[in-house]
Amino acid sequence: MSIRLVAIDLDGTLLNSRREISEANRRAILAAVEHNVQVVIVTGRRFHSALPLVSQIPSLVNLITSNGALIANSSGEVLHRDFLPRQAAQQVLNALRDYRPYSVAIFHIPGYGQVTMQDNAVPDGPLGWYTQNSPHCLRLVPDLEATLDTDPIQVMIGGPPAGIEPAETILEKAPIRSSIHVTWTKYLTTNISILDVLNRGCSKGRALKIWAERCGIEPGEIMAVGDNFNDLEMLQYAGLPVLMGNHCPELHQPGWTKTLANDEDGVAAAIQNYVL
Repeated sequence: MSIRLVAIDLDGTLLNSRREISEANRRAILAAVEHNVQVVIVTGRRFHSALPLVSQIPSLVNLITSNGALIANSSGEVLHRDFLPRQAAQQVLNALRDYRPYSVAIFHIPGYGQVTMQDNAVPDGPLGWYTQNSPHCLRLVPDLEATLDTDPIQVMIGGPPAGIEPAETILEKAPIRSSIHVTWTKYLTTNISILDVLNRGCSKGRALKIWAERCGIEPGEIMAVGDNFNDLEMLQYAGLPVLMGNHCPELHQPGWTKTLANDEDGVAAAIQNYVL
Protein backbone atom coordinates (compact mmCIF):
# COMPACT_ATOMS: atom_id res chain seq x y z
CA MET A 1 0.00 0.00 0.00
CA SER A 2 1.11 3.56 -0.60
CA ILE A 3 1.36 5.92 2.39
CA ARG A 4 -1.69 8.16 2.84
CA LEU A 5 -0.97 9.50 6.33
CA VAL A 6 2.27 10.48 8.07
CA ALA A 7 2.20 10.75 11.88
CA ILE A 8 5.14 12.73 13.25
CA ASP A 9 6.27 13.23 16.83
CA LEU A 10 7.60 16.70 17.77
CA ASP A 11 10.37 16.72 20.40
CA GLY A 12 13.37 14.67 19.37
CA THR A 13 11.78 13.99 15.97
CA LEU A 14 10.48 16.93 13.94
CA LEU A 15 12.25 19.42 16.22
CA ASN A 16 16.03 19.50 16.22
CA SER A 17 18.10 19.91 19.39
CA ARG A 18 17.48 23.69 19.20
CA ARG A 19 13.73 22.97 19.23
CA GLU A 20 13.34 24.23 15.68
CA ILE A 21 11.64 22.80 12.59
CA SER A 22 14.30 22.83 9.90
CA GLU A 23 13.65 24.17 6.43
CA ALA A 24 14.27 20.69 5.00
CA ASN A 25 11.60 19.20 7.24
CA ARG A 26 9.13 21.96 6.36
CA ARG A 27 9.70 21.43 2.63
CA ALA A 28 9.27 17.67 2.98
CA ILE A 29 5.97 18.03 4.83
CA LEU A 30 4.70 20.48 2.23
CA ALA A 31 5.71 18.09 -0.56
CA ALA A 32 3.86 15.24 1.18
CA VAL A 33 0.71 17.35 1.50
CA GLU A 34 0.97 18.34 -2.17
CA HIS A 35 1.00 14.61 -2.95
CA ASN A 36 -2.32 14.25 -1.08
CA VAL A 37 -0.70 12.69 1.97
CA GLN A 38 -2.23 13.74 5.26
CA VAL A 39 0.20 14.89 7.96
CA VAL A 40 -0.67 14.62 11.66
CA ILE A 41 1.59 15.95 14.40
CA VAL A 42 1.46 13.55 17.37
CA THR A 43 3.08 14.93 20.52
CA GLY A 44 3.24 14.66 24.27
CA ARG A 45 3.03 18.43 24.47
CA ARG A 46 -0.22 20.10 25.40
CA PHE A 47 -2.12 21.70 22.51
CA HIS A 48 -1.27 25.29 23.43
CA SER A 49 2.42 24.45 23.61
CA ALA A 50 2.49 22.56 20.29
CA LEU A 51 0.43 25.02 18.24
CA PRO A 52 3.06 27.78 17.87
CA LEU A 53 5.50 25.21 16.52
CA VAL A 54 3.00 23.55 14.20
CA SER A 55 2.01 26.98 12.88
CA GLN A 56 5.46 27.14 11.27
CA ILE A 57 4.51 24.32 8.90
CA PRO A 58 3.35 25.85 5.58
CA SER A 59 0.20 23.71 5.33
CA LEU A 60 -2.79 22.79 7.45
CA VAL A 61 -2.17 19.79 9.67
CA ASN A 62 -4.10 18.18 12.49
CA LEU A 63 -2.68 17.63 15.94
CA ILE A 64 -2.82 14.78 18.41
CA THR A 65 -1.56 16.27 21.67
CA SER A 66 -0.97 15.27 25.30
CA ASN A 67 0.00 11.74 24.23
CA GLY A 68 -3.36 11.07 22.62
CA ALA A 69 -5.71 12.83 25.05
CA LEU A 70 -6.74 15.47 22.50
CA ILE A 71 -7.21 15.61 18.73
CA ALA A 72 -7.68 19.10 17.29
CA ASN A 73 -7.05 21.05 14.12
CA SER A 74 -4.73 24.03 13.87
CA SER A 75 -7.70 26.36 14.31
CA GLY A 76 -8.26 24.96 17.78
CA GLU A 77 -11.40 22.94 17.00
CA VAL A 78 -11.47 19.90 19.28
CA LEU A 79 -12.21 16.73 17.29
CA HIS A 80 -11.74 14.16 20.07
CA ARG A 81 -10.87 14.20 23.75
CA ASP A 82 -9.97 11.51 26.28
CA PHE A 83 -9.16 13.34 29.50
CA LEU A 84 -8.27 11.83 32.86
CA PRO A 85 -11.40 11.83 35.07
CA ARG A 86 -11.10 14.17 38.04
CA GLN A 87 -11.58 11.45 40.65
CA ALA A 88 -8.93 9.28 39.00
CA ALA A 89 -6.52 12.24 38.96
CA GLN A 90 -7.15 12.85 42.66
CA GLN A 91 -6.43 9.21 43.45
CA VAL A 92 -3.21 9.36 41.45
CA LEU A 93 -2.07 12.48 43.30
CA ASN A 94 -3.00 10.92 46.62
CA ALA A 95 -0.98 7.80 45.86
CA LEU A 96 1.97 9.94 44.77
CA ARG A 97 1.79 12.45 47.61
CA ASP A 98 5.56 12.24 48.19
CA TYR A 99 6.07 13.32 44.57
CA ARG A 100 3.91 16.45 44.85
CA PRO A 101 6.91 18.81 44.31
CA TYR A 102 7.34 17.17 40.88
CA SER A 103 3.65 16.83 39.96
CA VAL A 104 1.62 18.79 37.41
CA ALA A 105 -2.03 18.81 36.43
CA ILE A 106 -2.54 19.92 32.82
CA PHE A 107 -5.83 21.52 31.71
CA HIS A 108 -7.18 22.38 28.27
CA ILE A 109 -7.78 26.06 28.97
CA PRO A 110 -6.11 29.17 27.57
CA GLY A 111 -3.49 30.95 29.63
CA TYR A 112 -3.28 30.95 33.40
CA GLY A 113 -4.01 27.61 35.06
CA GLN A 114 -3.23 25.54 31.99
CA VAL A 115 -0.32 24.20 34.03
CA THR A 116 -1.12 23.82 37.74
CA MET A 117 1.39 22.80 40.40
CA GLN A 118 1.61 22.79 44.15
CA ASP A 119 3.36 25.73 45.83
CA ASN A 120 6.04 23.42 47.27
CA ALA A 121 7.23 22.58 43.73
CA VAL A 122 11.00 22.46 43.31
CA PRO A 123 13.09 24.04 40.53
CA ASP A 124 14.65 20.76 39.34
CA GLY A 125 11.19 19.48 38.40
CA PRO A 126 8.62 20.87 35.94
CA LEU A 127 8.49 24.15 37.89
CA GLY A 128 11.83 25.12 36.38
CA TRP A 129 10.68 24.30 32.84
CA TYR A 130 7.39 26.16 33.04
CA THR A 131 8.82 29.18 34.86
CA GLN A 132 11.26 29.58 32.00
CA ASN A 133 9.04 28.70 29.03
CA SER A 134 5.39 29.23 30.01
CA PRO A 135 5.19 31.48 33.09
CA HIS A 136 1.84 32.93 31.95
CA CYS A 137 0.28 29.43 32.11
CA LEU A 138 1.62 28.47 35.53
CA ARG A 139 -0.65 28.42 38.57
CA LEU A 140 0.62 27.48 42.04
CA VAL A 141 -1.85 26.19 44.64
CA PRO A 142 -1.59 25.02 48.27
CA ASP A 143 -2.98 21.53 47.57
CA LEU A 144 -2.98 20.18 44.02
CA GLU A 145 -5.33 17.31 44.78
CA ALA A 146 -7.92 19.52 46.49
CA THR A 147 -7.78 22.09 43.67
CA LEU A 148 -9.04 19.70 40.99
CA ASP A 149 -12.61 20.79 40.24
CA THR A 150 -12.75 19.51 36.64
CA ASP A 151 -11.16 16.76 34.57
CA PRO A 152 -7.51 17.51 33.77
CA ILE A 153 -6.03 16.35 30.50
CA GLN A 154 -3.46 14.38 32.47
CA VAL A 155 -1.26 14.30 35.53
CA MET A 156 2.48 14.49 34.94
CA ILE A 157 5.44 13.70 37.17
CA GLY A 158 8.75 15.11 35.92
CA GLY A 159 12.33 15.49 37.06
CA PRO A 160 15.63 13.63 37.43
CA PRO A 161 15.10 9.93 36.58
CA ALA A 162 16.52 8.53 39.82
CA GLY A 163 14.11 10.68 41.81
CA ILE A 164 10.85 10.04 39.98
CA GLU A 165 11.09 6.56 38.42
CA PRO A 166 9.88 4.81 41.63
CA ALA A 167 6.55 6.61 41.14
CA GLU A 168 5.60 4.05 38.48
CA THR A 169 6.01 1.18 40.94
CA ILE A 170 3.77 2.97 43.43
CA LEU A 171 1.05 3.41 40.80
CA GLU A 172 1.34 -0.25 39.76
CA LYS A 173 0.40 -1.24 43.31
CA ALA A 174 -2.29 1.41 43.80
CA PRO A 175 -6.03 0.63 43.48
CA ILE A 176 -6.30 3.20 40.68
CA ARG A 177 -3.90 1.23 38.41
CA SER A 178 -6.65 -0.43 36.35
CA SER A 179 -8.20 2.95 35.51
CA ILE A 180 -5.12 4.70 34.13
CA HIS A 181 -2.44 4.41 31.45
CA VAL A 182 1.13 5.53 32.12
CA THR A 183 3.83 6.35 29.60
CA TRP A 184 7.41 7.59 29.85
CA THR A 185 9.33 10.21 27.92
CA LYS A 186 13.05 10.09 28.70
CA TYR A 187 15.55 12.72 27.64
CA LEU A 188 18.80 10.86 28.10
CA THR A 189 21.12 13.77 27.30
CA THR A 190 19.54 16.13 29.85
CA ASN A 191 18.86 13.61 32.64
CA ILE A 192 15.13 14.39 32.63
CA SER A 193 12.25 11.90 32.65
CA ILE A 194 8.50 12.51 32.42
CA LEU A 195 5.86 10.06 33.63
CA ASP A 196 2.50 10.93 32.08
CA VAL A 197 -0.62 9.53 33.72
CA LEU A 198 -3.52 9.35 31.28
CA ASN A 199 -7.00 7.92 31.15
CA ARG A 200 -7.18 4.14 30.73
CA GLY A 201 -6.39 3.15 27.14
CA CYS A 202 -5.31 6.65 26.15
CA SER A 203 -2.16 6.74 24.02
CA LYS A 204 -0.77 8.22 20.83
CA GLY A 205 -1.51 4.93 19.11
CA ARG A 206 -5.16 4.82 20.13
CA ALA A 207 -5.74 8.43 19.09
CA LEU A 208 -4.03 7.79 15.75
CA LYS A 209 -6.26 4.76 15.23
CA ILE A 210 -9.38 6.81 16.01
CA TRP A 211 -8.33 9.51 13.55
CA ALA A 212 -7.27 7.10 10.80
CA GLU A 213 -10.55 5.20 11.00
CA ARG A 214 -12.45 8.47 10.82
CA CYS A 215 -10.54 9.26 7.63
CA GLY A 216 -10.91 5.76 6.14
CA ILE A 217 -7.16 5.08 6.26
CA GLU A 218 -5.76 1.61 6.99
CA PRO A 219 -2.76 1.02 9.29
CA GLY A 220 -0.77 -0.20 6.28
CA GLU A 221 -1.21 3.25 4.72
CA ILE A 222 0.37 5.03 7.71
CA MET A 223 3.99 5.95 8.37
CA ALA A 224 4.74 6.96 11.97
CA VAL A 225 8.01 8.61 12.99
CA GLY A 226 9.16 8.83 16.62
CA ASP A 227 12.04 8.59 19.04
CA ASN A 228 10.77 7.99 22.58
CA PHE A 229 8.81 5.57 24.74
CA ASN A 230 5.58 7.57 24.49
CA ASP A 231 5.69 6.88 20.72
CA LEU A 232 5.55 3.11 21.22
CA GLU A 233 1.82 2.52 20.63
CA MET A 234 1.82 4.87 17.63
CA LEU A 235 4.74 3.03 16.06
CA GLN A 236 3.13 -0.34 16.76
CA TYR A 237 -0.11 0.75 15.08
CA ALA A 238 1.44 2.15 11.91
CA GLY A 239 2.18 -0.12 8.99
CA LEU A 240 5.52 1.65 8.54
CA PRO A 241 7.14 2.51 11.90
CA VAL A 242 10.24 4.68 11.54
CA LEU A 243 12.65 5.36 14.40
CA MET A 244 14.81 8.47 14.49
CA GLY A 245 18.57 8.02 14.54
CA ASN A 246 18.54 9.53 18.04
CA HIS A 247 15.84 7.18 19.38
CA CYS A 248 15.96 5.58 22.83
CA PRO A 249 17.77 2.26 22.20
CA GLU A 250 15.27 0.17 24.20
CA LEU A 251 12.46 1.35 21.92
CA HIS A 252 13.66 -0.59 18.87
CA GLN A 253 11.71 -3.65 17.73
CA PRO A 254 12.63 -6.16 15.00
CA GLY A 255 11.65 -5.02 11.52
CA TRP A 256 11.32 -1.34 12.38
CA THR A 257 12.96 1.12 10.00
CA LYS A 258 15.45 3.80 11.03
CA THR A 259 16.04 7.24 9.59
CA LEU A 260 18.58 9.98 10.34
CA ALA A 261 18.72 11.86 13.65
CA ASN A 262 16.64 14.95 14.38
CA ASP A 263 19.69 17.17 13.86
CA GLU A 264 20.16 15.57 10.43
CA ASP A 265 16.61 16.23 9.10
CA GLY A 266 15.56 12.65 9.76
CA VAL A 267 11.88 13.42 9.15
CA ALA A 268 12.65 14.86 5.71
CA ALA A 269 14.74 11.79 4.88
CA ALA A 270 11.92 9.45 5.92
CA ILE A 271 9.31 11.33 3.88
CA GLN A 272 11.61 11.40 0.86
CA ASN A 273 12.51 7.71 1.09
CA TYR A 274 9.15 6.17 2.00
CA VAL A 275 6.43 8.61 0.95
CA LEU A 276 7.57 10.63 -2.06
